Amino acid sequence: MKALKAVVGIDVSKDHFMVCYKSRDSKVIKGTRSFNNNESGFLELLDWCSKRSDIKPDFVMEATGVYHEKLTDYLYKNGCQVSVVLANKIKHYAKSQNIKTKTDKSDASVIADYGLERNPAAWKPMTPKFFLLRQMCREMLSFKQDLTRAKNQRHALEYAYGISEQVLKVKDEQILFLNKSIRIMEEEICRVSQEDKAFDARVKLLTSIPGLRAITIITILCETDGFASFNNLRQVVSFAGLDISEKESGQMKGRSKISKTGNSHLRQCLYMPALSACSCNKPIKVLYERIVERNPTIKRKGIIAGMRKLLILVFVLWKKGEAYDPDFQWGKTKTSGNDETKSSYCSSSKSCL
Repeated sequence: MKALKAVVGIDVSKDHFMVCYKSRDSKVIKGTRSFNNNESGFLELLDWCSKRSDIKPDFVMEATGVYHEKLTDYLYKNGCQVSVVLANKIKHYAKSQNIKTKTDKSDASVIADYGLERNPAAWKPMTPKFFLLRQMCREMLSFKQDLTRAKNQRHALEYAYGISEQVLKVKDEQILFLNKSIRIMEEEICRVSQEDKAFDARVKLLTSIPGLRAITIITILCETDGFASFNNLRQVVSFAGLDISEKESGQMKGRSKISKTGNSHLRQCLYMPALSACSCNKPIKVLYERIVERNPTIKRKGIIAGMRKLLILVFVLWKKGEAYDPDFQWGKTKTSGNDETKSSYCSSSKSCL
């Protein structure tokens, strides 16, 4: 693959970011410098880069929570090509280069090398509507996690010796607060969704899938930006971390499991709907029972298969703009100009979800 002529590798932290400007297949370092992680620092970065070379560089950085988002948006709006790479990819790349030093300066250099060698895909901002919904959905999921934790703690307190009534009262108030917060967030998510009539109509089409509520569908859509950058099922399943990871070497055969190297928010929002679908969605129920029959001691395998099926359903039906039909026979379904064979996901050779 043809290397980029110039790349600026950026290692971002909360208050500062370190940059390394490289060119000519990473053999020439044009400069290394630290900038403040604010708008004045962003402006200084562009001015500094313009003095290094006449070539307009590409900017590559690793995803660091939310600390890189303002810089990414600023560079994109100023006409720069930006690439955001997962931190684990940079980590594995550094290991492959036998780099033992771990500093901000060396990290920026490694990121620049990665950009020159791998030519990562350009970053594109999310649709504003999905970006807003994603913030709300993630906050709602966080509240649900806190609620589950609080309920478990409340249950344990009931069996504790000499527990204070005041402690129980505070815990009950916490549970009430979390329930109220979840309800408020769900109402706000629905309100924002309903402002776009066309979007709301398409979401309601997908609620015909047994086991899925509108809130879950909206969460899936905002986490994937409406599947804008996905062309096939394998990309979607891998993005959610629901793809199978196998470990075999010689005579050793390890246990297969899902990779979990994807979007954890998608897995979280799909788990409870999959539990419901395993009892009320006939095709998924058949799949679940067949898997449990083969693995009676590991029923979660059936639930995970249900999660994967629900995600595939949402992807295909959203791309096609159709409602769910439990009797539909799938062979090959065309989505966004790409033929994707569904045979590996089917419950039999003749039909699938």
